[in-house]
Amino acid sequence: MIIIPKVDEIMGTDGLAIYDNVTYQLNETIQYFLTFDDVIKFIHFGKGVGTLVANGLMFSNTNGELPGISKFEQAISGLRGAEQLVYLGGGRAELTCIMTSAQITVTSDPDTMAHFTFNFGIVQHTL
Repeated sequence: MIIIPKVDEIMGTDGLAIYDNVTYQLNETIQYFLTFDDVIKFIHFGKGVGTLVANGLMFSNTNGELPGISKFEQAISGLRGAEQLVYLGGGRAELTCIMTSAQITVTSDPDTMAHFTFNFGIVQHTL
């Protein structure tokens, strides 16, 4: 349901990773004016900067290693400072994003695994 080209390289059997969940929020740019007669007026300027959060899980191989970590690091290098087209819902919604942060948390119980998060700012969209 989501396509993030650089992050998708972690997914599947090579990186032993899956998406847990994806959340996005679209904002609008609005200026409000409070009047003396208890009427609130506003001006709608258009789209605001939104957010996209992609969470996933990396599994270990039979040796207890996380093959997805090197792909995670490559994804960060490929995403830094560059616009990225992200597609939602089988390509129906196109979001232009820029990575704002990435995080990984490695846990050892019961098996070695890693939770990862990519945060993006949405600067344009087709919705």
